Amino acid sequence: MTREWIIFLIMLISVSSNALVPLESILLGDFSKRYSKESEDPFDYLYKRNGELEGKQAHKRQLTIYRGFYEEGKNLQNSCKSSDKVGYATPWQKDQVRRSLLATLQYIGLDISIRAIPQYAKYFEFSRDEYVNMVDNLVGNYCSKNLSIISLKQLRKNFLVRYDEENTFKLPSIEGNTLFPEKLSSIANKDDAKEREFLKTIRLFQSFCSWGGDIENLRLLVPFIKHPVIYKLLMRQISGRNLDWKENSRSVISVRKQKTIKVLCDGLICRKVKSGKFYKYFPTSVGHKSFDDDLGRLYCQEIRDVDYKIKGQAPKIAKIIKSMTFDEENLLVAQFISLQTGIPDLFIRSNNYKSAINFLRFNIDKTWNDWSDSQIDRFQGEVYYEEPLTMELVERSLYYKNYVAKFQVIFDVNLGELDRANQKVGKISTKFTIPFSNKFLKWARSEWIALDPRNKKRKDELFSKMKIRIQPIVENIRKKFPVAPWNGNLHAIIRNELLDQLSLYQGPYFKENTTGMVKVPIKINFAPYALKYLRYEYKVKQNEEKSRRQDKLFKLKEIEENDQL
Repeated sequence: MTREWIIFLIMLISVSSNALVPLESILLGDFSKRYSKESEDPFDYLYKRNGELEGKQAHKRQLTIYRGFYEEGKNLQNSCKSSDKVGYATPWQKDQVRRSLLATLQYIGLDISIRAIPQYAKYFEFSRDEYVNMVDNLVGNYCSKNLSIISLKQLRKNFLVRYDEENTFKLPSIEGNTLFPEKLSSIANKDDAKEREFLKTIRLFQSFCSWGGDIENLRLLVPFIKHPVIYKLLMRQISGRNLDWKENSRSVISVRKQKTIKVLCDGLICRKVKSGKFYKYFPTSVGHKSFDDDLGRLYCQEIRDVDYKIKGQAPKIAKIIKSMTFDEENLLVAQFISLQTGIPDLFIRSNNYKSAINFLRFNIDKTWNDWSDSQIDRFQGEVYYEEPLTMELVERSLYYKNYVAKFQVIFDVNLGELDRANQKVGKISTKFTIPFSNKFLKWARSEWIALDPRNKKRKDELFSKMKIRIQPIVENIRKKFPVAPWNGNLHAIIRNELLDQLSLYQGPYFKENTTGMVKVPIKINFAPYALKYLRYEYKVKQNEEKSRRQDKLFKLKEIEENDQL
């Protein structure tokens, strides 16, 4: 059912208008056989690979470089605060720089999407006929007739080659990546996540294929070329650099690499060229220092502010532009970066922004879980109980609001400073409830507020009535613990805390609820070292009981032997 639904969606977004008439490019011949045997992967020119790394080290490197993509983009944005204007000898040179940048972006975008789309299609078990139909619709309906870097005929052939023959492109995934919490996979099931990524990748291809070389009408390239992370990627390609990492410091570094993607334009004709030819003919600015400097200033001066063109736009493209939202632009950019780095975008997978708090929480939980596991492994059998076990009231400000009728008492059971570092969180909780009538609580509240501290008789009467309702339940609960975490009058602490909360309450609850019952929760949170101590005490207690039973059996056996004599 999922596969049929995806095919329907793709057909729906692909056949909404008449096809654009292809204009065969004179730049390239039939190189589909060579293309199918290329070992080069987009990752090879996007950042430097290290095939020797495996397992966790490889994941660390991948995530470090993923971080580097965004840090480089942020640095580019910050550079605009003090950037000077860039000038070229002629307007034509400036136009060629912009066109070459856009053509390089188009080349990379088409290359990656042509590798990714067949992999998604295979995941959803498209038949070859279904795949060919999808490709024909995509190429025929969304690719500009003025596409220069490759002919539409060759574009279609490359699509089919990537499907028919082995395709080593790896889709974004965090499966088996120990640096990500396992719970992140629960955001959406695998098929739903892949479906959303697939549809976004289809949109990526449509966007990259829509541009026909006009630097005044970027069509659907707008959100990509103006995004600092993607623009910085283009700067690295043209400058002959890519990202790597320093294993010891886990810092991102930029390293030289000649085999990066460089597309050079001469008028409207654009083609991929080798570094030597590119640097010979690519225009430089007046007062040229470096390509990074030229392109960085060009971004700050013009590229970051480019916008869509509606007037005179192709109707199909205009319709997409008008329907494009800020969120959709960001999700498309995120999917493009995901395909480059191999790290999936979690918002695309979850399909909503409310899950962001879960992303953060899952990662925080994983960090603490990893730390606690390592500490347990390190100190297993070496915990010394130099401090007493304590049961402490949690600060009221962490859970009580005086305008919300949610009365409760929360305790933390701690052993030492490490357990006390956090209140409530990172601990295992249990609870029991104490029932009160609303009428009694209303009376107790008014008595406590009006109580004169010198009136001992009235105070004792109030405390006595509270004790009757609290103490039996507390004592009954205490008997259920193998090793109770408290001694003494816990009921008195609960009583005092509850009376304080009642007196501080300022809402309308007691005016609106004069009858009925309410259950007040008493929560007990056990910290890790406290739990380990209680387990130790329990085992000691069990051993003592076992020893007593053995002693008793030994004495009985001794008596039986004496009787036989």
